Amino acid sequence: MRSNYPFNCWYVAALSDEVGQELLARRLLDKPVLLYRRNSGEIVAMEDRCIHRAYPLSAGRRDGDRVVCGYHGFSYEPDGCLVDVPSQENVPPGAQVRTYPVHEQSPFVWIWLGDQGISALRPPPRVPWYADGTGWGSTAEVLRVDANYLLLHEHYLDLTDVFVTHPEVVPPDIEVLPALDEVEVSERSVSYFRELPSSRLAPWEAEITGLPAETAGIRREEGTFVSPALHVQHYVIAPRDGESHDLLRIQGFTPQSPQATHVFLQMARNFAIDSAHVAEFLRTMFHEWATRDSVVLETVQRCLGEETVPRRDLNVKADRAAVRARRIAMEMVDEETGRFALNRMLVTP
Repeated sequence: MRSNYPFNCWYVAALSDEVGQELLARRLLDKPVLLYRRNSGEIVAMEDRCIHRAYPLSAGRRDGDRVVCGYHGFSYEPDGCLVDVPSQENVPPGAQVRTYPVHEQSPFVWIWLGDQGISALRPPPRVPWYADGTGWGSTAEVLRVDANYLLLHEHYLDLTDVFVTHPEVVPPDIEVLPALDEVEVSERSVSYFRELPSSRLAPWEAEITGLPAETAGIRREEGTFVSPALHVQHYVIAPRDGESHDLLRIQGFTPQSPQATHVFLQMARNFAIDSAHVAEFLRTMFHEWATRDSVVLETVQRCLGEETVPRRDLNVKADRAAVRARRIAMEMVDEETGRFALNRMLVTP
């Protein structure tokens, strides 16, 4: 399967808590990447391969802010420059490992693996409701799904599967999800909006809000394909008489390869911010939800891999947002592929 992800895009490389003094290896967009923090706290991202032989630098060691290869002892500065070759006095001029732009925006560490001349022009995406996180409580975790990243985007842009795959989360008076109220499309993002009719609380909603199960209210749901790297769901429980309770499911989808995806999941809430019970309840619930989804998506990926002749899927009305999101991602890939082909034509004599 050829890659269907754009490189000129900020992707989540890790959670902030994952990157420390130890060398962290991660495969991102099918590239081996090494991450670590300098003594100053700044994060370094470089290609996880010694330029002398194909040995991973992550299997080496730290020497202050430098990285020392565990094979022949070649030493690199954080900017990737080779500064020491133990077997000789002189260092080959210009020898260096590729490094990548990074941007830390807790709880995520963003990385740019494409054209570095473009990275400064496109800052990492922001979540509009979340801003800087003030007034929200949250938990985060890292998962891996053996499925293409677009399957994940499509899955979370169409929640009509919940009656089959997660029936316990559906409010008791809701028998079918209403049609999408609106699908909003921009050049690089897609959002859908839906309002559910008034219903009593599902058991999980009563647990986290502390409200009686008989409390009735509407639900507002919004899902956004922010970029090929980020998907956000905004879920609001709005009782008839009382304050709204907002939940955010912020998901960084970073391809490990065309067949596997790193999922950086953050669950945020604007209520019960200091409640360890609510935090753990939501963490456990959405971990189990994501695990169940992973089984479905990995099954789809396996079935697609077994097809000798690609088939075209049937799309229905509920797929409007998902279809548009896939189209945006593929347009970005085609744009990069076309630019690369043009550049080759210009430099080929």
